[in-house]
Amino acid sequence: MTQLFINDKEVEVAPGTSILEACREHGADVPYFCYHPELSVAANCRMCLVEVEGWGKPAASCCTPVSEGMKVITESESLSKDREMVMEYLLIHHPLDCPVCDQGGSCKLQDYAVEHGASKGRYAEHKRAAVNYELGPFVNTCMTRCIHCTRCVRFADEVAGTGDIGILNRSDHMNIAGIVEEALESELSGNLPDICPVGALLDKPSHDVSRPWEMSHHKSTCTQCPNGCDISIESRGDEVMRIRPIEDSPEPWICDRGRYVYDGFRSDNRILKPTARRDGALSEVSWDEAFEQASALLKGKRVGILFSPDWSIEGQMAIRLTRDALFPDAKVAYGLHRRDMRSFAFEEGFSMTTDQIENAEQVVVLGSDLRQRLPLLMQRLRKRGHAGKPVSRIGAMNYRTNMDINSDALVRPRDWPAVIARAMEQVSEVGKTAAGFDSWMAAVSGRHEAGKVLADALLADSCALLVGEEIRAHEDAAALIHGLDLLMRACGHAEADNDGRNLIPEGMNRQVLSATHGDVRVSAGDIFAAASSGELDALILIGSDPIGDGVFPSAAKAALAKVPLVQIGSISGEMAEYAAVQLPAAAYSEIEGTFVNMEGRIRVASNPIKSLGQERPLWKVMMRMIQVMGGDVPVVNLDELRATVAERLPELADVWAGGETDNVLIKPRRNRGIDFVPVECSDNFDLDVVSRYSMYREGMWARASELLSEAGRIHALDDVLVHPDTLAAKGLTAGEHKVRTFLGESTYHIGVREDVSPGVLFVGKRGVAGDLSDVSGASIEGGAS
Repeated sequence: MTQLFINDKEVEVAPGTSILEACREHGADVPYFCYHPELSVAANCRMCLVEVEGWGKPAASCCTPVSEGMKVITESESLSKDREMVMEYLLIHHPLDCPVCDQGGSCKLQDYAVEHGASKGRYAEHKRAAVNYELGPFVNTCMTRCIHCTRCVRFADEVAGTGDIGILNRSDHMNIAGIVEEALESELSGNLPDICPVGALLDKPSHDVSRPWEMSHHKSTCTQCPNGCDISIESRGDEVMRIRPIEDSPEPWICDRGRYVYDGFRSDNRILKPTARRDGALSEVSWDEAFEQASALLKGKRVGILFSPDWSIEGQMAIRLTRDALFPDAKVAYGLHRRDMRSFAFEEGFSMTTDQIENAEQVVVLGSDLRQRLPLLMQRLRKRGHAGKPVSRIGAMNYRTNMDINSDALVRPRDWPAVIARAMEQVSEVGKTAAGFDSWMAAVSGRHEAGKVLADALLADSCALLVGEEIRAHEDAAALIHGLDLLMRACGHAEADNDGRNLIPEGMNRQVLSATHGDVRVSAGDIFAAASSGELDALILIGSDPIGDGVFPSAAKAALAKVPLVQIGSISGEMAEYAAVQLPAAAYSEIEGTFVNMEGRIRVASNPIKSLGQERPLWKVMMRMIQVMGGDVPVVNLDELRATVAERLPELADVWAGGETDNVLIKPRRNRGIDFVPVECSDNFDLDVVSRYSMYREGMWARASELLSEAGRIHALDDVLVHPDTLAAKGLTAGEHKVRTFLGESTYHIGVREDVSPGVLFVGKRGVAGDLSDVSGASIEGGAS
């Protein structure tokens, strides 16, 4: 540690710490504009000047490292004059429009002008006006207010990796410009208004509609992806105005999906009142009428239950209690992206924290579009890239990452066994092996050279394996994950202190769902098949849209055409067309609840926003259903429900008692004794189907949000994508073509991209080509008739 004196107070900081960081750490106030703890140091605003004993002139504290025995002064008459001069310079061209600026009331420039500025400006010449830029649906610009701190430029380069904001010209002609045609490319663009210290970059959806002092703040948890960020929901009355990250959370940013989904809270797709189908249309009814009709459809019937994993843990337990009380023979499905229901060697969820993944010697991404699935984890990998640490990737498409990938390999889904077998051969050659290698390799006839990329990474001292949706949704997923587990064990990455097995989950709470529903779980496809074949009499759908999401859209349509549907949830989605009864359940923003993210971190949402209609927390809806249908109600309040959860998950008891949450990590379950070997796939179709996960299109909440839907339109790909060679082999070019699957023939617009693996049919637009997600193989039959 380095010892120094700040305002005559002796302090200790880590070597290499800047003076500004040392002052912030020990409570000494030093003003600054251009510094940001997550960005590189620019040292161009000069507001953070301090005096250092023995130095002839003030030092910029943000770029000056501490040294042993250094004596720093942060307040003096000379520094006051320096800061007044800097403020005068920064305000030369700045408009005096604080009353109409959205930043007013939470503006660093405004605060520092009062604290450090002069009472009167001396600049009498014409002020410069800057051109505003169109940056898309999320960011508004007023560049005359810009003070050239360059935070936005560094964010675009270092965090987003897009580089679509830059500096033009020098001196008095210097200008910050958006180098884009229609919208910022980054999925993190909504953080720009947060980091802008003035009102140059503003939140466009809430522009000119609210002021900071009008907001009520509600701590909640974002459930839009498995990252489960801590968020602050800002509302005025019962209307959500914006969503922001909570300061000092594990992640300093949030993605645009989690930030701008809030207009979906007031969407026409919200289920705000109980409804029942009468004369072919859903009509508003009372709670009693809705429950009576639901009871008539469900009581004494063979029922299938499908629910979203993104409900709170309390809601998940209420679903299980309802199943046990009313439908003890019912099978339950949660999630829409898993075809293979055999036990995986390691369950969904992360064994490592994102910090550990960032600092691992090697990281390998297997079959995942991280930029769409987990934007904040992708940003962590970009930080690795800046530090010179390698990232390797194997998958069906070279998904955009905005970073340099050290080793990249394109494979078809049917190639995954050959990839893993080749990696097994290579690690065996250097004397690393595990029981089961021989039988696993013997079951695979081919070898794929992409396995070298995997093996090279595994031979490092530490390796984080990020197993994505291409493997999790594979028809032989259990065998593939068992093979990866064997590799990790052979290379020493499956031990308690070095467990790099990370299976990217479909949604939240995966580590606890095995404990609450694992013994009654089946595939969503099995439930739809049972309904279609007459083995079920009704379906209960709780917060899920199997037609809009997942890998069973056509199976869901067939099932819903055969049996009645009771829908419970916050968003109706495409299910409204099929629902016989709808029961409104409160959204994640409207409840007190507990969630577990992909790392196993426990998140407790408190101080919910006011409900917009008659919706109630899910657990209350489920308990009322038990009561109406004649069952014994197991719990009557939230404390009793949490006590029931704690019987299965005792680590949560202390959290609810007011204990620490950040240091409690629930790790995914490891299944011993798994021994699955690959099964050779049939070649009925010459192309493997891979579905894109779009953060702007997938999920009921995203489709209900007009803001995210607009972003989805701007960032849309073609309906279906293939490698140019795939069409050339058939004598075809991009355009309208027939695609044949076991479901029949349909016509789609097929585009070409060289970063798609040959032999892969890549579904780019789920909303257009959604039914293709139901199949794993397809063939292109030629032009449309």
